[in-house]
Amino acid sequence: MAYVAVTFPHPMSLLACPFCREMYARGEEATCPECGVDLQPMHALPLSQEARDLEPEPPVHPMDELLPAGFLARGRGALLAIASVGLACFFVPWVTTIRPELATYTGLELAGRAGWLWGGAVGWFILLPLVFTRRTIARLRGVRVVSALFAGLTAAEAVVLVTLTPAGGQYVTRALEWEWGLWVSAALSLVGVLVAARLGGPRIDAPTAPAAPTADASVSRAGETLH
Repeated sequence: MAYVAVTFPHPMSLLACPFCREMYARGEEATCPECGVDLQPMHALPLSQEARDLEPEPPVHPMDELLPAGFLARGRGALLAIASVGLACFFVPWVTTIRPELATYTGLELAGRAGWLWGGAVGWFILLPLVFTRRTIARLRGVRVVSALFAGLTAAEAVVLVTLTPAGGQYVTRALEWEWGLWVSAALSLVGVLVAARLGGPRIDAPTAPAAPTADASVSRAGETLH
């Protein structure tokens, strides 16, 4: 059996309507009879919605995969818990004065007397939505520095309070005792800085080849246990 090659003397050039995508041969129509718009070269038009729906979605890098809202690994849950407890400790006793009067003050009451003490509470308050709204590993790692800064504000305030508290004047002496609330707040602040410095965990590189299925199907690509 003989085969005959069929060729066209000129390349086929089609025109199409940008809206209804009806195709016409060049020279057949100048405008779409249905839509009334100028026809465009078929190769110059973007893909239709139907064609885009058939195209596979580009792969998402593991660092950019959307995590569940309740994801608590990679330091996210730990930092949220520390910020919550640290904010609550702002309302517990921080100091008890013995002279010239016997009184106990919470962090909130101290901030009412010294406005700069609001910084620690504001830092904890901002840290909660800041970390909660970060739902990818890349975004968690991206707020490490600012998270450590907000977490460390309370520790800095505690150092200033303990080291720079005035002892009184010539005629008035002061005696006070720092309460557990201050020490717990300072400890939480230091731990929060350490956790924030490692927020998001180690970097995950995209695999160069499809990974072989593991024996335990409950372990995800990011190394987290799925339930």
